[in-house]
Amino acid sequence: MRTFYQVWDQPLFTVSDHHLIGAVIRLCGGENVFGTLAPLTPTVSVEAVLAADPEAIVASGMDEARPEWLDQWRRWPRLSAAKADNLFFIPPDIIQRHTPRLLDGAARLCEQLEQARTRRASAAEKP
Repeated sequence: MRTFYQVWDQPLFTVSDHHLIGAVIRLCGGENVFGTLAPLTPTVSVEAVLAADPEAIVASGMDEARPEWLDQWRRWPRLSAAKADNLFFIPPDIIQRHTPRLLDGAARLCEQLEQARTRRASAAEKP
C-alpha cells in the first residue's frame, strides 16, 4: 500500500524511512512513497506527491482536529488516494511524539491502511 504521510501543508513536508513514523508505516504493511529520501523530514512538492500517486494519504497536523488541508487532495480526482477516499487523519499526540501512545497511533495507522486495502479489493471486484 503506497502511503504518503503528510506532516504539514505549508511547506508540504513528510517523513522518510529514517523517521520512526516510517517504521510504523512499514509495520502496517505500507510503503512510504518518500521513504528513500535522505532527510528525516523532507520537504516535497505537490507535483512529487501526484507523481508518486499514493493509494493512501495520512495526515497529522498540529492539534486534535482533522486538518482542513487534507481535503485539498480531492482537487486531483485521478490521485489514487483521493479517488478511493483514502484520506486519513491521526492526531499528532499519538503518532508524532515518541511516547508509549505511539502504540495507539500505530494501531490506528494499521487500521486505516487495512481499510484502504479493503477498498482496493472492493474496487477490483466491481465490473
